[in-house]
Amino acid sequence: MAEEAPMAGQGQGGFVPRQPRENYETIKMETINYGTNNFLEIAKKKAPNGNLFISLSKGWYPAGSTEKRYKAGIGFPMEKELVDRFTGALNTVLQE
Repeated sequence: MAEEAPMAGQGQGGFVPRQPRENYETIKMETINYGTNNFLEIAKKKAPNGNLFISLSKGWYPAGSTEKRYKAGIGFPMEKELVDRFTGALNTVLQE
């Protein structure tokens, strides 16, 4: 009997190899530490094609280390209208 080939995008055993990460230039970054070893990172970055974007990430520091480990993140274009809407929505949510 012929062995089934993995589905498209899957490696051996269902493992999907991670694509190489692109290098983004960090223009400005602020880190907010909270809890015992957690952080939020807000950054303005430049993609290899020259487009600017805002990156919001959360993560943690391993015990006894200052090396950041990232859990999740989101990025969006640095367009004035979108940034204004985002900061406006954040301010609205934070009001009591």
